[in-house]
Formats: sequence, structure tokens, C-alpha cells
Amino acid sequence: MKRAIAMAVLVVGLVGCQGMAAKIARLDVGTPRDEVIDRLGRPDSDRTIVGYEVLSWLDRRPGRFSFSHKDYTVVLKDGKVVQFGPGLIRRDGKTSLQIETDDP
Repeated sequence: MKRAIAMAVLVVGLVGCQGMAAKIARLDVGTPRDEVIDRLGRPDSDRTIVGYEVLSWLDRRPGRFSFSHKDYTVVLKDGKVVQFGPGLIRRDGKTSLQIETDDP
């Protein structure tokens, strides 16, 4: 019985730890804006850049001393996802955007 309870607590803990990376990985190009908000929650930032809507989330680790975080960005055109992933947005020319990651 103790083993079953311990296993249940572990499963609930792991499900609760599902972070933004797992949620954003389930998006697809073409996903409507409303569905993005339903899946990821309200964005920390919502702005328009060169005709694209850019939604950003800051994935903060829970806890008193949080030293790590990662930004996640979703770019929409005409209310549908055109690109998404970890990183910040930057202009890539006059009329295009690129998500820039910290990875080398």
C-alpha cells in the first residue's frame, strides 16, 4: 500500500512539473492564436513587429531562489502560428523576424 501511495505522489509530482518547454513543443505551424493562449496561458508580452504578432512567455522556475529562466516566443501572422520556440525575437531584415536562441 505504501508503495502505491509513493508511486501516485511521484506521478502527480512529475505531471505538475510539466514546464513551458513541454507545452510549447505541442504547438504546430498554423495553430490559431486562441488555441495557443488556451495551451500556454496568458503571455507575459504581446506586441506587433513588422506585421507579425509576437507573444512571449518567461518560464520561471518555482522556488525562492530561482536562478534559471528561459524565454519562449510564438510568432503569429494573420492569427496563426508561423514560428515558435525558446529564445527572443529579433528582426531579420526589413520584413521578417527570427527567434534567436542562446544555444551556441
